[in-house]
Amino acid sequence: MFGLDFDELYDADLHWSTADLIVSLSLSLGLKTKQVDYSNAFVQADIDGEVYCELPQEFLGPGAGDYVLKLRKSLYGLKQAPRLWFKTLEKSLHQRGFESSKVDPCLFLKDDLIAVVYVDDVLFFGKSDAIIDKMIASLKRDFDLNVEGTVEAFLGVEVIEHKDGVLARQSGLTKRIIAAVGMEKANSCQTPASTIGLGADVGGAPRKESWSYPSVVGMLLYLAGNTRPDIAFAVHQCARFSHRPLKVHEDAVKRIVRYLVGTVEKGLIFRPQDEIVLEAFADADFAGLWNSEDPQDPTCVKSRTGYLIRLGKVPVVWKSKLQTLIAVSTMEAEYVALSMCMRELIPLRRVLKEIQGVLNFKSSVSSAACTLFEDNQGAVTLANVPRMTPRSKHIAIPYHFFREHVKKKEVEVKHISTDDQLADLLTKGLVEVKFKNLRD
Repeated sequence: MFGLDFDELYDADLHWSTADLIVSLSLSLGLKTKQVDYSNAFVQADIDGEVYCELPQEFLGPGAGDYVLKLRKSLYGLKQAPRLWFKTLEKSLHQRGFESSKVDPCLFLKDDLIAVVYVDDVLFFGKSDAIIDKMIASLKRDFDLNVEGTVEAFLGVEVIEHKDGVLARQSGLTKRIIAAVGMEKANSCQTPASTIGLGADVGGAPRKESWSYPSVVGMLLYLAGNTRPDIAFAVHQCARFSHRPLKVHEDAVKRIVRYLVGTVEKGLIFRPQDEIVLEAFADADFAGLWNSEDPQDPTCVKSRTGYLIRLGKVPVVWKSKLQTLIAVSTMEAEYVALSMCMRELIPLRRVLKEIQGVLNFKSSVSSAACTLFEDNQGAVTLANVPRMTPRSKHIAIPYHFFREHVKKKEVEVKHISTDDQLADLLTKGLVEVKFKNLRD
């Protein structure tokens, strides 16, 4: 019973931005990787306190009702089991010289070695296989575990040689999506989304196809979130209507699939860099659904945030989503997008500094501030100049939190031309020429 047999249920959860950052670093720096899976992990965890259970049915006999079993290890089904397992794993890594990251509790750092924990899977990153193998051999003395493979097996990402470096793609998943919709022989299109926003289309024509809309959108979300930022905006538009899709939403998904038909082999290219630079791009589309939604629906005047964070010229985090509040000006919408990007950029900067102290590579965060590029001059001014105006004083405190980091020169907000704003790809449907320029 909670409060009697146990007091805490919280289990640390991996920040996926941390995983993306380290995977990007491993490919850029040529790090060795291995994935370890703990067999029946929860039952390998030490239990704290006294917990009893009834005897299994097979043990029942004369007088068996007078006895119970006292647990020495955790069991699947216990509410505190996930936390007990993480505490056991954390303790074992600390005993072997690892230190927990101050930003992400699932990131562990040791000289020339990094461990990333995701429930019962652990990814090790190191400069050599020998360092990783030595650590795995040490863990095997205390745990039942299996070596599963490399980072590609963990994320389902195909990593191949490319003329410019290394290419990370998910062609297998892309082909499954195309097959799920039955469009293997369909003609391709050049952009994944129309320049006209996708609305609810209340009273519109019903769907015609038999494939599962939520299932296909789910696969598209996984693809867009791992290796294909070019389809993120189009996919997130369609994901809004998974509960009751109509023909217009079905057609939007089919357009994405036609785009994938022509770009199956596309992915993220990791190029060797003399110095790894962490930088970000933030943008917003002010009231972008005005002509697509019912003008009486407040959603029609919501703006869309788009931001992208790059490490060594490779995207590691990107987002496309409607803002929760309704901005009353373009400047406010852009400032909210900038602030949302900062919530990812500032912790990533700290994580990068921690990893740099372990692996000793050149990075921009050791000598200069991270740069965030914004194409709205008003938002840039508001971010850099700590003053309130009649047009900005109503903006909620949560969106001003990053100013102290700008003041400390940890982050620098700079203006950039709209033509070079990479995050524009994540806020709206673009014409073919601009879309391909930003995608490249």
